[in-house]
Amino acid sequence: MAAAVAVVLAASALTGLYLRSRGRSEAESPAVPSPTTTPEPSLTASCHPEGTGPERLDTHFTADDGAGTTVRYSISLPDDYYSACKKYPVLYALHGKTQNNVGFLDQALSLRKAMAAGVLDQSIIVTPDSYSTGRWENRDTGPAEDNFIKQLIPHIEAKYRVKPGPSYRLLVGFSMGGHGAFRFGLKYPQLFAACWSVDGAMADPEDYAPFVEGKSSGDFRILSVGGQLNGQRVERLVEALKERGVEIPYSYQDLEHEFVTFIDADEKAGWPAMKYLQKGLGRTP
Repeated sequence: MAAAVAVVLAASALTGLYLRSRGRSEAESPAVPSPTTTPEPSLTASCHPEGTGPERLDTHFTADDGAGTTVRYSISLPDDYYSACKKYPVLYALHGKTQNNVGFLDQALSLRKAMAAGVLDQSIIVTPDSYSTGRWENRDTGPAEDNFIKQLIPHIEAKYRVKPGPSYRLLVGFSMGGHGAFRFGLKYPQLFAACWSVDGAMADPEDYAPFVEGKSSGDFRILSVGGQLNGQRVERLVEALKERGVEIPYSYQDLEHEFVTFIDADEKAGWPAMKYLQKGLGRTP
């Protein structure tokens, strides 16, 4: 009992260090090192009618990749996670350049407004780490793609009380994380029920071409929005894919490059993006 209380108190103290923020432009964000995180506590998939526990964890585990890679992530659990004895969808949110899993969860928590409004099912929110690059690819800085696709997703579905499988996985990304969400949505369409790419810092359109070869629009479930910083880059990619026979829904919003600003705009518009994600839940990718 004393050990369990210690875990809860430690997690609560850690949570208090990270206040919810409205986010800021990557141009204004200083480069940050990988965050120091705590090892995972002994959370299990079991629950109790009067159960309690930390609703947020900034943590890590060791990958079974033969190299002992440390996989960092942050997770936000619904407030009834320990007592409701039910399973939840998982919404993965990918950060941008110079960001990490800890800081971006502060911004990703704004997605809970849609859940509180009944527009989006109550979900577990997970922010992976991409070695501060935000590119979400295997690079010299670290295997960010493998960490997410091969390690983190199976780990979350084994460790937490989630509705397993692609039909209950949602993917959101901002800035370079928007590139990551768009790219994963094209490369692994079978892994996610729906994806939302927000003002993505897209690469050259040719980099995405192999993912759509021999496929059609109906093979993908990606919604894309561009803003003041990256709108032209997103539009260029969307137009290039259209020429290859793949149309990805896209809209431009004259908004500053802040993730929470796009969430606020979606709320004012009646939650069209969140409704798109909700519509994807339960469907077979």
